[in-house]
Amino acid sequence: MTEGSQVKRCDLLVTNGYLLTMDKERTIYSPGAVAVTGNAITAVGSEKEILGGFEATQSIDAHGAVVHPGFIDAHNHVVHQSCRGVFVDTMASSKQPVSFADWKADALDEDENAAAVLACLELLNNGFTAFVEPGTAFAPDAVASAAESVGVRGAVTDPYLWDRTDILTHAGGLRSDSLLKRSPPDTDYAIGALGGQLFRNRDPNALVRGYISLYGEGTASDELERAAKSLADAHGVVFQQHEGYLPEIARRQKAQLGVSRMVHLAELGVLDRNSTLIHVNAFFDEDRAVMVDAGISIIWCPTAYLSLGIHDDAPCRIPDLYRRGINVALGTDAALDCTIGDAGRTAYLVAKDVCDPIDYSQIIEMQTINAAIASGLAEITGSLEPGKRADIVIRRNDAPEARPGFNPMHQVALTARAGTVDTVVVDGIVVFKKGQAIRVDTEEVYAEALASVRRRVDRLGIQAPAPWPIVES
Repeated sequence: MTEGSQVKRCDLLVTNGYLLTMDKERTIYSPGAVAVTGNAITAVGSEKEILGGFEATQSIDAHGAVVHPGFIDAHNHVVHQSCRGVFVDTMASSKQPVSFADWKADALDEDENAAAVLACLELLNNGFTAFVEPGTAFAPDAVASAAESVGVRGAVTDPYLWDRTDILTHAGGLRSDSLLKRSPPDTDYAIGALGGQLFRNRDPNALVRGYISLYGEGTASDELERAAKSLADAHGVVFQQHEGYLPEIARRQKAQLGVSRMVHLAELGVLDRNSTLIHVNAFFDEDRAVMVDAGISIIWCPTAYLSLGIHDDAPCRIPDLYRRGINVALGTDAALDCTIGDAGRTAYLVAKDVCDPIDYSQIIEMQTINAAIASGLAEITGSLEPGKRADIVIRRNDAPEARPGFNPMHQVALTARAGTVDTVVVDGIVVFKKGQAIRVDTEEVYAEALASVRRRVDRLGIQAPAPWPIVES
């Protein structure tokens, strides 16, 4: 402070942290501090500088542990969180009387809310403060309500917008007659439904925002693609869709179109810096330049990629795209056989497996500022900088997963996940303290999630997998 300067008041001070700002210079302050006023960050800097300039109503001592912007799960089907253990293999479930797509079609509002609340608790537990639901929630209000109750930032969109679904015949358990009956492929309906969640953006302080998304994977006509992209641009929101999920689908689309799906989308004019494609597991050599030139973002879901068993047919090439300048973020997809938080370490290992390694610091980028860009949230969150919303994670450094502590960034990226998060602040409010969510009764959440699954299993007549005999008393 210079002579004569006045000490400012703020609502919250986070002090004594190994502070990863994720600003343009990737500045690290050790020890560092963050001042928060209302829902926004007021100042970030060295602890000495911030303590000399601010007095706070509340202070949190990080005890030298890592403090970082909340991670963002850029692609998470949060309404599927309660499906864990119901299907041994969701893609192969098409061979069973009840498929994964049938399960999705069966969801009631209360089921989606129960699953989403459970997912939001897991997000906080792993240091995530935001998620993007990619248009597979029939009741976006139920998802928004879940996020708001737990205190997690979210983005929602209109469910299952498509107008041609023949390609889903080659997508295993992702297609079913019951799902198509509930979400019929119709051009007029889909175009009319576009933008149904944008009302949420009227309130600049809304915790849950709306954006534009199509299901993708060749399920949209050219007319629907153009309408969606035009509306996204007009409202200044991101445009997302699934693409390149399975190599068989990519090949069939190329045979139908005469060019690759990626080239076709570029020719339609729907690929640019406001476009985000999800997965991109399978693409053709000519697509690389198309994606780089368009400046798109890609959401990489490495655990989903591994679960598909397509390595021989479609070796992972996302690290190469990242090196060529494409903005790559990480997503969970659906946390059915994994946990939220697995994507970072999985991406690191997949890249090593294809002999195209990425650095642990890039893993952090993909879950913070890169994810914010891909999600259309970069003006709000993704880094600790003055003016951005106060979405802050304070780690513990007294857990073995956070040690030896010689390189804290390495631990945060690859080893220190659930169990090493002490406090989480979202929108300037402490919502997770001493390793526990504080706005909901977690036992009630768990009980309702289990009750929801049991109701749905009974409705659909699903038998729970049991490889060994169970003796009940």
